Amino acid sequence: MTEAPKRRPPGPVTLSPLTLALILIVLALALIAVWMVVHQKPAAPVAPSEAGLPATTWPNRALTPGAIDPAVSDGAICAHDWAPGDPPQEGGDMTYSKAARHTSSHVKDAVFAEYNLTNPHDGGQSWEIDHLVPLSLGGRDVQENLWPESRTGDGLNAWAKDRLEFRLYRMVCDPPPGTQRLPLTEAQTALRTDWVAAYRKYCASEADCPAFGGD
Repeated sequence: MTEAPKRRPPGPVTLSPLTLALILIVLALALIAVWMVVHQKPAAPVAPSEAGLPATTWPNRALTPGAIDPAVSDGAICAHDWAPGDPPQEGGDMTYSKAARHTSSHVKDAVFAEYNLTNPHDGGQSWEIDHLVPLSLGGRDVQENLWPESRTGDGLNAWAKDRLEFRLYRMVCDPPPGTQRLPLTEAQTALRTDWVAAYRKYCASEADCPAFGGD
């Protein structure tokens, strides 16, 4: 019998230059897509607005997102047993606000500069370097929580926000009889999100947020 011819083992697969180029292009596009997903920047938060109010009524969220001390609880913020520190520590005889306040003139100048303003050095008559989340409600005394707020602008200016802050502090620490205590985190979130909307909600009447002597 005649032996059947032996089969040769298959040789290596050879790709044409065009096929190889297409594969490399697909791999490159896949790598680019993965890189874009990993390095994608989060969408910028939408700035609040309201007809009739200038944009400067609110802080620039990119510069002043607000900052809080997460270690402060509802009950602790109302106590008078804080010692100075950054952030304050328990064990003293101060309010949290007094123990936390240490804003230097250098920091104030830096805040004015990043908002493209010049510090008028007029004792706060024109502008207040304000804490977006006030120290009395657990805000941090850091640049990310500071912004220049007009004291001379019409309507909702620094004086109005001061009244709102006092109202919220009372609702957190000493709510009127027959009303529920406002959670500290809710007050902080309201201020960080849109303090004007919070003013409309919590200062609906003059009796809710009476004027101070400086108004």
